[in-house]
Amino acid sequence: MSIELERCFLLHQRPYRETSVIAELLTEHEGRVSLVCKGVRSAGKKASSLRSTLQPFTLLNASWSGKTDLKSLRQAEVITPPPRLHQSQLYAGLYLNELLFRLFHSGESHTNLFSRYQASISEIASLDPDDTISIEVSLRRFEARLLATLGFELDFMRDAITGEPITADGEYRFHTENGFCRVDSNNGDPDNEYSEINVDSVLGLNAHPSIAGSVILAIKNDDYHDKKVRQLAKKIMRLALAPHLGGRPLKSRELYRRPD
Repeated sequence: MSIELERCFLLHQRPYRETSVIAELLTEHEGRVSLVCKGVRSAGKKASSLRSTLQPFTLLNASWSGKTDLKSLRQAEVITPPPRLHQSQLYAGLYLNELLFRLFHSGESHTNLFSRYQASISEIASLDPDDTISIEVSLRRFEARLLATLGFELDFMRDAITGEPITADGEYRFHTENGFCRVDSNNGDPDNEYSEINVDSVLGLNAHPSIAGSVILAIKNDDYHDKKVRQLAKKIMRLALAPHLGGRPLKSRELYRRPD
């Protein structure tokens, strides 16, 4: 199999043998692709040029060949240099890269994933590096789109048990597989398959044993003006993504950790 000049972004790379690397690319039509890039870590102008080409957030054209899941890079060239990302922008971009690397396997192709990633990186780059609130909101939007791509789109409109509309004055708990359940919607039914999660321990909301419907609706309406909405949105998205991440924490979250 041979691919000619596919648009792509570098998500991750790691050393391979003495002078090579394995590059994980997000491609426009082939999904995530794993490539052996030979000689990248050797001396010489050609290796140096390839190292400067294989940089995160750079829009690339790449071609490769191979019959196994691990292909061989034939050519890579820069279409658009990477945007200048500073501190919070950079951490956010690295977080997106790690999410995609961890959530999608090599060879998986998903409609619009490439364009959504490209749009999110452009959006983050356009924001003021000191505007951490807007950067966080951009991440929440991307996380929600990723969940939808994985087939686990969150429903911020209806109770997962009753199907009734979520109301601003209601109190809800979040179930990772099914969504938001009104606190009293399964009272008196010990055999109900939608068991409530321990919000205190999983979401870390010791002062909030349930989630207000008004917060859920604010997230649905993309209204993140309230600090409490931003905090809960982050925790809900992390809980929703956790089952797909295999139980291992994301390294980029350590970089991005800061007071809300």
